[in-house]
Amino acid sequence: MFRKVSFFIVLCALGANAQAGNPFFGEYKNQIMLTIGQGFDSGELIAFKHLNHPAPYYMMNLQYSQPTTFFRLPARQSINAVKTLGFGRSNYGGGCRYYACNWRDYEAEIFMLSQDVALYNTERWYFGTGMGLAVQGRQNERENTKFLIGFRLFAGYKMTENWNLELVMQHFSNGDTGTENNSYDFWGLGVAYNF
Repeated sequence: MFRKVSFFIVLCALGANAQAGNPFFGEYKNQIMLTIGQGFDSGELIAFKHLNHPAPYYMMNLQYSQPTTFFRLPARQSINAVKTLGFGRSNYGGGCRYYACNWRDYEAEIFMLSQDVALYNTERWYFGTGMGLAVQGRQNERENTKFLIGFRLFAGYKMTENWNLELVMQHFSNGDTGTENNSYDFWGLGVAYNF
């Protein structure tokens, strides 16, 4: 599995070129993006396996970014202010890893520094991945630490030079630093303004 993923990332990276311009920004040097996401009770790196278990858990991410490169690939460095919101309980018929998950207990404010890399882009479309280091405002039983690692996959579309849309999979993990290796997963839609 790791070999397949590594091969795919290397293959995609051959399609991105920073000298052709930064697909996130076009001619601009600043970007603000608001992403709203639906949470899933997954515990997996990518929530494909658990898309039938949406949680009463949501994410709002306000992100400010500037262009950069990563090993000559077009990239962006970002400051993220994230708010997660939980509403009620859901045990998924006994499938929740905690008895009758109370998603309100997992609400948090998260501050993250991140970097995204465009692995493939065309004139309008771009696809990539990103990583970040984060700290959440309060510790809870699911993550059992204040420090988190962020990982994301995204597909973006430049509507105009000023406006982008992005489909985002955002993963926050405790990186096995808590008593259990746990995570939050979100699928969301982002709207970015370049200026």
